[in-house]
Amino acid sequence: MQLHAEKNRMEEFGITVILVGMGSPKQAEAFRTDHKLTFVIICDPRKRLYEAYGLHKAGITGIVSPKTIIGGLRALGRGHLPGLPSGDIFQLSGTFLIDKHMGLLYAHYAVNIADHPSVDEIIGQLPPIQ
Repeated sequence: MQLHAEKNRMEEFGITVILVGMGSPKQAEAFRTDHKLTFVIICDPRKRLYEAYGLHKAGITGIVSPKTIIGGLRALGRGHLPGLPSGDIFQLSGTFLIDKHMGLLYAHYAVNIADHPSVDEIIGQLPPIQ
């Protein structure tokens, strides 16, 4: 997972990554083990956080389009094999940067399943150090 490869760099900027997924704790642990992750994972099978943050659902073009197919092929080229889908396959993701006072600093709402901001983009949203 590219995000995990950047974990130390993100921590240098004071960013703690927390993943949210729709699976069970058992599925989350299998995901963590399979991908050799050390991130905290929140299990949200009822999608309450997805709703609270206003995350969108994809139409069929958000799942199968030239952009998502190319993204999938790139992931395969990096050795990432797809697993069996679980949960709502149409639920899109988001990336949020939240400060220690729970203030929202940055929000990225995915427009398709392959839409994720780069770590550089996320770090670029941090407020200047005062």
